[in-house]
Amino acid sequence: MKSTCSLIAIALLFVATTTVFAQTTPSQRLMTVNIPFSFAAGDQSLPAGEYLVLTVTPERSIRIVSTDGEHSAIVNTLPNYAKSPSENSRLVFHRYGNEYFLTQVRTVGQNVTRNPMSSKRAMALASSGEKPETRVVIALADGR
Repeated sequence: MKSTCSLIAIALLFVATTTVFAQTTPSQRLMTVNIPFSFAAGDQSLPAGEYLVLTVTPERSIRIVSTDGEHSAIVNTLPNYAKSPSENSRLVFHRYGNEYFLTQVRTVGQNVTRNPMSSKRAMALASSGEKPETRVVIALADGR
């Protein structure tokens, strides 16, 4: 009984801490983009459509959410720093067969490239020796 109460207390503390952190770490909108194909972002599959790309934690995690609010994914990323800032906001995808995987997020004026962690499916296709086709999707006219 004591251990059950302890586990419940720890779980409630974790939820409270996570909620406070989420409220004190505002998301920053990186871009709005119209993606004309279904794709995978991390382990989450998302349909074609218009999406907002937001920061969850600066340079480490992003959230991709459809503008209708129906679909979303949070993806951990690895930052890669460039010598010069990006000239536009864009998403880069690798295509294997008819499957697209988000591989890069660049934001206008920033010198950091966010590289989403690869899913098991993407790694399996890459290790099969198949060469990916790269597809770039530029952000909508508002640039953000």
